[in-house]
Amino acid sequence: MYVEELRKEIQDNINFAIEHKLLSKDGLEDYANHNVHSVLQYCLMKIENDLFPIPEYKIKLEKPIDKFEIDDKFRNAYNKKKARYQRTIKVDVAYLKDSEIVGFGEVFSPDEIHGVLELKELSRPQVITPEYKPWVTPKHKIEHLIVNTKPKFFIVVNVMNKLPPWGDAKNRRLEEWEKLWIEFVKKVHEQQRIECLHVIIKSIEKINYYPYVIS
Repeated sequence: MYVEELRKEIQDNINFAIEHKLLSKDGLEDYANHNVHSVLQYCLMKIENDLFPIPEYKIKLEKPIDKFEIDDKFRNAYNKKKARYQRTIKVDVAYLKDSEIVGFGEVFSPDEIHGVLELKELSRPQVITPEYKPWVTPKHKIEHLIVNTKPKFFIVVNVMNKLPPWGDAKNRRLEEWEKLWIEFVKKVHEQQRIECLHVIIKSIEKINYYPYVIS
């Protein structure tokens, strides 16, 4: 049961980071300039078991992501065949055991709060130009990774202390985004029968841990 062990270690790491001012109220408010993503990424890595965590790990996909199947925005934006397929996914942390990837962890700052939606649910320019780059959202990536690589567990950390200035993100309140992320992670856990740890950081004082295990 990976998640039950990792939950305590990750929670201890986050508490340590708070105690030593690596995570603070001001830091969360100005997360981009206070390396909040990097601190949380390290909190996912500092573990003491038989797993070997590696940061910024590129996972090669046996079945690439077909961007044209995600949304016609890609079809309109890209003409080159090589741009149609995404053959690797980089995760914040990959957990290896005897050279096999058994799990992965992702940290999402407020900038990606709307990544729980499919691309077709997000806005796009009235006119598609060559400069427009559609987004393979975290939802697409997580679902594809789990279905096609069959890990034992995954971890999602959401920083949800504020809304970013993007139009799509401001279409919903923080509480609504939180609900969508909780529903998404729980749905993946239930449908794919995979262990998961979901961490939601609303503030330094309010951090929720949702472990989902296979009973």
